[in-house]
Amino acid sequence: MTTPKEYLAKAAATLIELEAATSEGERTRLRRARGVYLRLANHEAEGAARAAMAPLPRIKPEKPSGTPERTIPNYFK
Repeated sequence: MTTPKEYLAKAAATLIELEAATSEGERTRLRRARGVYLRLANHEAEGAARAAMAPLPRIKPEKPSGTPERTIPNYFK
């Protein structure tokens, strides 16, 4: 699996290629590729941070509710 540092290195390499690009189509492709690499690097880092965090404790009521279970009367027997 590719690490965020590798994605950042690819983004830097793409930026160097972008400076040397000659056609508008090539520039567009390299700009998009660089954006994708930056998003992937950021997503990997956020995902790792989220995975390291423990889930929040579940909120439970202090006492059970006092309402009894309701039954619907059957008037059509």
